[in-house]
Amino acid sequence: MINVPIAEAHNRLSALLKKVQKSPVLLTRRGKAVGVLISPEEYERLRQFEAYNSVVRLSQALRESGVTASELYRASRDELEGGQ
Repeated sequence: MINVPIAEAHNRLSALLKKVQKSPVLLTRRGKAVGVLISPEEYERLRQFEAYNSVVRLSQALRESGVTASELYRASRDELEGGQ
């Protein structure tokens, strides 16, 4: 990962955007991390991972609560149809 002071990033943004295709760029201010530039592909991969993680957590919560997916579906459907 490349570390770049934010003041320098202002002047080199075009060049840094080319570099993020190979490696994330860590933006710093006074030596402390303030942001990260990543490629659109990496961003999408992270979004997909986060969505998958959410589904896994929901699945575990349902399993622990004893509610089945069918029961959840029926309850949701009944609530939505009842609200019309």
